[in-house]
Amino acid sequence: MIEQHIPVNDDEWNSACNLFEVKHVQKGATVHRAGDVFSEIWFIKSGLARSYFSDINGKEHTWQLYFRGKSEHGLNHFMDDSVSFYEKSGSILNFEILEDSVFYVTSLEELNKFISREKKWALLAGKWIHNTYYSATYKRVLSLMSETAAQRYARLLVEYPAIFKQVKSYHIASYLGVAPQTLSKLKNESR
Repeated sequence: MIEQHIPVNDDEWNSACNLFEVKHVQKGATVHRAGDVFSEIWFIKSGLARSYFSDINGKEHTWQLYFRGKSEHGLNHFMDDSVSFYEKSGSILNFEILEDSVFYVTSLEELNKFISREKKWALLAGKWIHNTYYSATYKRVLSLMSETAAQRYARLLVEYPAIFKQVKSYHIASYLGVAPQTLSKLKNESR
């Protein structure tokens, strides 16, 4: 993925790889809890995870699903809460592992130091920040504000055709911003 954007020699590759630790995380684990300052970035190698928050009534809302793949709404390979990190404030999000997963993990502080040492890494970071955060968040918010539930459901199936094999329906309903009953109705209507 990196070499699609910038050339990397063996020494640079080794230096970059040494920043990250491989973490195997079991299904059901929470790797970050709301209220804590988020200080790491998690790059998903395999598996499935989600970020979510709970409203004042305790209802969970899925903010993002993380797994390997690219959609029209940007990459979803990186789990982090940069707002929490840069503002040094407690995160609003919880991060839960939905199936046994493998991640490459490093501290955001160490990653920032590494990126600042060479212009090409900064350029790569800028591209990924755009594709991962700005573009995806922009399109997701506009979708929630402008599309009907049926349109969001249809787009999700185009972008992630196997999503129902990987993710439980109630997480998908939460991600789409609909009640589980509405999702069930949408599924039946699309058959």
